Amino acid sequence: MHAIDFCNVPMSEVSTQIKPADQGWLWDGYLCRRNVTLLTSQWKTGKTTLLTGLLQRLKEGGDFLGLRLRKGRALVVSEEDHSQWADRLEKLPIGRHVELLARPFRGRPNIDEWNQLIDHARAMRERGELDLFVVDPLASFLPGRCESDAATLLEVLQPLHRLAVEGVAILLLHHPRKQPSEEGQSARGSGALLGFVDIAVELNRFSKLRSDSYRRRLVAMSRKLQTPERLAYEWDPLGACFSVVDQPHDRQYDENWGTLKRILKNRDKAATHWDLLHDWPEDETQPSPAALYRWLRRAFSDGQVRREGGGTSKDPWCYRLPNSKDAYYDRGELPPL
Repeated sequence: MHAIDFCNVPMSEVSTQIKPADQGWLWDGYLCRRNVTLLTSQWKTGKTTLLTGLLQRLKEGGDFLGLRLRKGRALVVSEEDHSQWADRLEKLPIGRHVELLARPFRGRPNIDEWNQLIDHARAMRERGELDLFVVDPLASFLPGRCESDAATLLEVLQPLHRLAVEGVAILLLHHPRKQPSEEGQSARGSGALLGFVDIAVELNRFSKLRSDSYRRRLVAMSRKLQTPERLAYEWDPLGACFSVVDQPHDRQYDENWGTLKRILKNRDKAATHWDLLHDWPEDETQPSPAALYRWLRRAFSDGQVRREGGGTSKDPWCYRLPNSKDAYYDRGELPPL
């Protein structure tokens, strides 16, 4: 039996075992060298578009979604062929600092083929050609049905540590399970996947409202204190650019107040938020009850609406627009006949 040479390191000297080039963030909060990030989202929600924007900026570094991005080189292992990427790159061209490995296997790889891919990436790292390794999506490159088998899944994922330990940041794109899940828990397959990664990020539409068509939100769980718990951003398809959305709920209110005000104008008496939802125009997407309730509270605090009722289940808040009689009632007087 081959003897293993165990090497204990005092805790006080752990940081000295890592080369400076192998440490630190590639993209603040989300992509860290020597760490694995999982990005989960529904199909066609925009995770590959987000990835493309990130890869584009990776050439020079700077700022991406309000967070510092260091320049680097990347390899993308993708289930999509060259023609699909060509269409995407017309809008968001990417330079030679990123290489594409499209459909490298005829089918799902076996363990040996998967290890060969990891060794290929390690060789790139040794030549100074790799800072970020991307798999898009993870499920297409997992052997057989190991996604739900914790032991087999971990056996497949473990080789990624060989690559990460050499200073590479790893990003795995993934799909969610079918049934609704709590935020941070939607990744499809065995829970061992969430236990394996260092940073788990979920990408979702901000809402179904037309005003939020191009807005997305990131929700993250992380071993790193620097990872933002939430971040909202907007994709401009005409300008092919990304921007952070500060105070997204305020923006949502400002953009939909006109519709809400028109509905209130058509009411002859105060109405609950459920009544107002019932009156919402058929040609516009309804807000969620929680969003509408939030807008009404904001409108009340701004003096845009009046509120009646006790705010209980039996006597709920009812809302209406101000009228000429309100000034008299506010002073405790009856308006003139």
